[in-house]
Amino acid sequence: MKGFIEVTESDGGMKVLCPIHRITGVVCDANGEVFIEMGTDKGDVSSGILVCESFDEIKAKINKGV
Repeated sequence: MKGFIEVTESDGGMKVLCPIHRITGVVCDANGEVFIEMGTDKGDVSSGILVCESFDEIKAKINKGV
């Protein structure tokens, strides 16, 4: 589906379709865990999805889905 990427949520293993236009950032920590930021709240706290895919996999999916 154009404009979306499919990812696997790390907590429960659910498949999620994320709209690319809502992604504000992709963060990979020192442990290799990847967080897709979908915005911030009024307190400037990030909201998004912690995923099973690697940073490079997410990057490739975004590039393919645009």
